[in-house]
Amino acid sequence: MKYISINDLSNTIRNNIWKIPNDIDFIIGIPRSGMICASIISCILNVPLIDINGFLAGAKPSGGERLKFFNSKQTNKVLVVDDTVWMGNAINKIKNDLQNYKEYEFIYLCVYLEGPAINNIDIFLEDIRSYSNNYTESILHEWNIFQHHEHLMRRWMFDIDGVFCIDPPDDRNEEEYLNYIKNATPLFIPKSRIGCIVTYRISKNQEITKQWLEKVGIKYDQLIMFNADNRIIRDTCGISPGQFKGNIYKNAQHNLFIESDDDQAQIIAQISNKQVFCVKTNKMYNE
Repeated sequence: MKYISINDLSNTIRNNIWKIPNDIDFIIGIPRSGMICASIISCILNVPLIDINGFLAGAKPSGGERLKFFNSKQTNKVLVVDDTVWMGNAINKIKNDLQNYKEYEFIYLCVYLEGPAINNIDIFLEDIRSYSNNYTESILHEWNIFQHHEHLMRRWMFDIDGVFCIDPPDDRNEEEYLNYIKNATPLFIPKSRIGCIVTYRISKNQEITKQWLEKVGIKYDQLIMFNADNRIIRDTCGISPGQFKGNIYKNAQHNLFIESDDDQAQIIAQISNKQVFCVKTNKMYNE
């Protein structure tokens, strides 16, 4: 799998900005992901921006206060922007919506070309079809990594603490710790059913953990916890969190582990020799 961060996205746009005509009148972004790209391009080129729904509703593109200091020619060239194109369904729908606006020259752009729909767009900034083999699930983006389809996310493993919720306090204070995991503050909550959850929490706290997962709406196939009745037994086993998760991941059919701690992520990747994504550092290991 190829991982693309928002920093990668920004660099791709900046390094390929020369591919975009310099006389664009304004930019239309396709929500949601396309708006990220459209906003970056809008700022670099210093041209107004609007989302497609606002444009179709009759709203005017906005450039903020900065544009008041610059003069621009009215060219009626409009750049329509999305983050990726695979089969081109989204772009084709937009083209259909815009077909009656004869006064504008619409130029269709995607930042990343992932699939076969090259004829549906006018400009692409980077061709990454070699990574996807025309199969978009081989590419992950920072801006939607937790919101993929169920058939993909059920092949992944997830940590809990630092991923689904903010890291809890030290579990040596049992009362404080139990109170926290009962009412943990949610962090990244997937909307689709996921595969396996692997946590260093002790199995004694399994029911509390299950109740919290249900409360925040996380649906999963399997929950694996450290088989111990208390923290002391777990700690005397001499198995670190990274080793525990890495060994489980190594022997599983899953193809991605989502971890919160960078040190643990590197250990998991080393043991499993498979891909691990670290939430806190935004790094993909074994890519």
